[in-house]
Order: sequence, then C-alpha cells, then structure tokens
Amino acid sequence: MFVSSVSDKGHNALSLGDLSERDKVWDKHKHNSDRVSDYYAKSRYNKYSQRTKTCAELLDFRLVLEASDGEYKLKLAASRFCRVRHCPVCQWRRSLMWKAKAYQALPKVKQDYPKYRWLFLTLTVKNCPIYELQKTLDWMNKSFVRLTKLKDFPAIGWIKSVEVTRGKDGNAHPHIHCLLMVAPSYFGLNYLSQERWVELWQKSARLSLFCYS
Repeated sequence: MFVSSVSDKGHNALSLGDLSERDKVWDKHKHNSDRVSDYYAKSRYNKYSQRTKTCAELLDFRLVLEASDGEYKLKLAASRFCRVRHCPVCQWRRSLMWKAKAYQALPKVKQDYPKYRWLFLTLTVKNCPIYELQKTLDWMNKSFVRLTKLKDFPAIGWIKSVEVTRGKDGNAHPHIHCLLMVAPSYFGLNYLSQERWVELWQKSARLSLFCYS
C-alpha cells in the first residue's frame, strides 16, 4: 500500500507530484480545491468550506498489475471525496468518469454507424456576472434543446459538455462543447457554414449572440 497526502497545509509534507510525475495533476486540483474552500468560508455557503478543504487529503494508491503490458502501476484504491458540486477535485473526477463512459460507448457507435462522421462544435454567449451564471446556464441548455429540434440541425446523435471559464473581464464565460455525429452527406450539399451555425444558435437562443465552431 502507498499513501500520500496531497494537502498543502503542511510545509514539510510531500506532495504527490514529488513522488509520481504523472500524478502531479492531483496537486493542481487539490490546490484549487483549497482556494474554493477559502471562498466558501467567506460566503453564505460556508457549510461547504470544511468539506471541500478535507476532500482527497489522503489518497490510498496501490501497485496493480496491468494486463496490457505486464507492468505494475500505481492505481488509486481509496480516498474520501467531498462531492461538493463546485469542488475542483470532484469536478475533475466526474469529468474522467464521463470521458471513460464516452470512450466505452464510441466503439459500438462506430460499429453501428461505420460511415458516419463527427463534428466538434462550440456554442457560447456573452460573459455574465457570476451571480447570473445559473440562470445563464439554464437558458443555454434550453437553447441547445431548441437547436436540436430545428429542421437544419444535422446530427443524429451527440455528446454535450458544459464548461465555464473566467473571462478576461473577470466575469464567467460559459460555453457548450458538442461532438456531433452526422451522415456522410453532411460534407456535401448539406454542409453548414460557420455563418449558418451562428444563425441557428441565435435563433435557438432568441438573442443576438455569438457562436464559434
């Protein structure tokens, strides 16, 4: 068994990145989690502060034999996660779970639809103040549903993910990433230009916005 603390509370404590180069990402997300905990402590949501602060403080790694190459590699065996919605560690873990599910499903999709192609589409709106983020995300998700119901929408299936980053103006920058599966004919007469995608997104969002694909 191998146990390492990734909390940066103690100045003498080793970080996981000191012991495993490939696991430095844990340190990054844990550091961000501690910052979020501090923000919670100063807000009306202070009840989440301690949960976020203690999230993934101890990680139990064990050497596991990989069947693919016959080598032993460190694998996470146990830990305690806070499951707070905006915890960077838990959000990262959640994204890994959905990525794994997508990777598991795609081979079957490719087998069933061997000639179909994929598009990557990003839909965005103007930056909004953080206190309007929830309302903006609700509106964007409803707009996306309307987009998929338009006659010109070409996809027969898709994977959708919402990402929020910090804009240069300090406000929230929400956007939707989509992986769209389309028929081979899309790249012929049915092809949609970027300008047409902008029109469809504006129509769906019912406002003059911007769409980048």
